[in-house]
Amino acid sequence: MANAPLSLSQIQERIRDEHLDELLQLWWAEQGDEKRRDLDLIATAIPFSRDESLRVLDMCCGPGDVGRIIRSRFPKARIDCVDRDLFLLALCIGMNRRQGVPGQTFVRDLWNADWYSGMPRDYDAVATANALHWFDGQRVAQLFVDVFRLLRSGGVFLFVEPARAEERFAEGFGEWKAKQPRRYDPQKWERFWSRANALLGYDHTKLLGSRDPHLIGDDGLSALDWVRLLENAGFESIDVLLRDADEVIVACSKP
Repeated sequence: MANAPLSLSQIQERIRDEHLDELLQLWWAEQGDEKRRDLDLIATAIPFSRDESLRVLDMCCGPGDVGRIIRSRFPKARIDCVDRDLFLLALCIGMNRRQGVPGQTFVRDLWNADWYSGMPRDYDAVATANALHWFDGQRVAQLFVDVFRLLRSGGVFLFVEPARAEERFAEGFGEWKAKQPRRYDPQKWERFWSRANALLGYDHTKLLGSRDPHLIGDDGLSALDWVRLLENAGFESIDVLLRDADEVIVACSKP
């Protein structure tokens, strides 16, 4: 992602509190009806008491949906957030501040080898949604090792990502998938970013860049591929919690 023409503080000046509800409503519409289900499952699957004071990392947080839903289940949790997109971080900071969610925000690019420098090494949980497929397989393998290091022993890692079917079953799976309701609507994506760009005063979508064919993408890895990457990083108790036409939700634990 290219550098934004505005700093984080400048973006926050333009994205005021009165804009947050409008933008988040457009964002949730763009994310699809299943997004709430996915994040509710991730939060519910975290295997700790709801009374515990958990330390959680919302990785590639975007506007902070994952962290806030986890916080709604674990009201004593501290939610740290990390992302490189300054606009989405501005939304995250604004909503977390409004809802009284404690935690640190880190502006980091996860393509950088030292992205986790200075961050805690005792997280109880790390969670992310629909971000890892924007990296290539080699980088994701290293990110899984990084997450393993950030977790305490017994900590958990949960994520939802696109997943293709194994080749043996791909034809039948594709036929079934074509009959399912579409998760994403390009017009809703356009409505969200058009409003965001109008408030920002520049075209933020140009900073996102085009889809690199070397990245994982929507159909680059199967559910088993994701599991193998976790196994190679040292995770155990790996479980596929849900698989639908588009995505897979996976949970695992650090021994």
